[in-house]
Amino acid sequence: MQQLRVSVLVAALFLVVAVVSKTLASSVTETVPVWLGSGVTFSALLISPRWRWPAILAGVWLASAIWGMSAHGLGLAGAAAFAGIEVVSGAVGCWVAGLGRNDPDSPIGMALLLCGAALASCLGGAMAMALWQWQRPSLDVTLEGVAWVLSTMVGILLVTPVATAFRGFRLKRSGGMTMAQFLGGGAAFLLFLGAVALVFIDHSAARYGHVAATLAYLPMPFLLIAAALWGPRGGALALLLGGLLIIGRTAQGGGPFAVDEGFSGEAVIEVQGFVTIWAAVMIAVRALSGARRQALIDAQSWRLRYERIMREVGVATVEYEAASGRATWGMGAGKVLGEDVARISSLDEWLEHIAPDERGLVEATWSSVASGETWASEQSYTLMRTDGEPLRVWERLACVRGADDSVEMVVGMLRPEPLESGDG
Repeated sequence: MQQLRVSVLVAALFLVVAVVSKTLASSVTETVPVWLGSGVTFSALLISPRWRWPAILAGVWLASAIWGMSAHGLGLAGAAAFAGIEVVSGAVGCWVAGLGRNDPDSPIGMALLLCGAALASCLGGAMAMALWQWQRPSLDVTLEGVAWVLSTMVGILLVTPVATAFRGFRLKRSGGMTMAQFLGGGAAFLLFLGAVALVFIDHSAARYGHVAATLAYLPMPFLLIAAALWGPRGGALALLLGGLLIIGRTAQGGGPFAVDEGFSGEAVIEVQGFVTIWAAVMIAVRALSGARRQALIDAQSWRLRYERIMREVGVATVEYEAASGRATWGMGAGKVLGEDVARISSLDEWLEHIAPDERGLVEATWSSVASGETWASEQSYTLMRTDGEPLRVWERLACVRGADDSVEMVVGMLRPEPLESGDG
């Protein structure tokens, strides 16, 4: 029963986006300029376990057959073949995209996604040429094949990032983008819409003259900025809306690609390739920046966890540059040692606060670790606060060596001690 529900849901969604695709733009070819149905097929397979594939493909086949009969006027045999192309090409392409079960937002997953999308598009286009040669001998089957390849590729690259970005999405009270990110991305997207309105207008050649054909790239940097600021989910939606807007305006006869058509429908073919390239670029940027962003988040999470533990057990951490003595304190140092102590920014400044009779020994110990003569050391000494109050601290230092085996950093842990327990 659950498998049947999956099939019905996929079929319904496929037909809905098919109608949307047809409504957005029309073309001289049988294939619509942007086929979002391929994106539904690819996305549903990519984010689902393999045991659900039969139900998904059954729903896709049924919906595609219905669409072939209603939108293309195909008979039962032709509609069945039409649906078979959608099922076979989508399954083969998604199998490639899912190799190794890599995250689609990782660099490897991104590369496999693009390869799978290209394979699904090219395989579908090749089979579509045979279909139209059989069902519509009077058509330009080469043009139909190219249109199928590009519209399928565009549909996959526009829809799949949205599906993968919102997989497992739950509303949260916190943890999202900052207000500055949201407003910055919104401003960039508004600039993108404004640029599209200026560039992709009817009779652009009459407005801009001979430079009209060179203006297609003008809106795209704003879309890229909006996607980068809004993150994976907002960026995927921006890419989807932006791509559909550009293709729709071109199919209606506006914009740079319609300035000089060598044949009827050339502008739509060109804009499909244009959007495909930009979608691939933005998916690649998202994957590469996402990997870096996740690494930074993981590193910050571990650091905060470590600092929280150190703070709660009453231990402060510090890092010194071995060459300069510059000090960088851990986040909880102010709570453990006092805010005035944690504001000390260098070894020399730190030594100034140490009791004079202990300063020489502390400096010699630090230098021994910084030079690499001693791997680690432990000592206790008295520190004078800025208010004149003494603070006894226990300190453990250790050296951190670089690739050339030279000491790059001196790291330390400090813990306050009762004054009466220190023996110098």
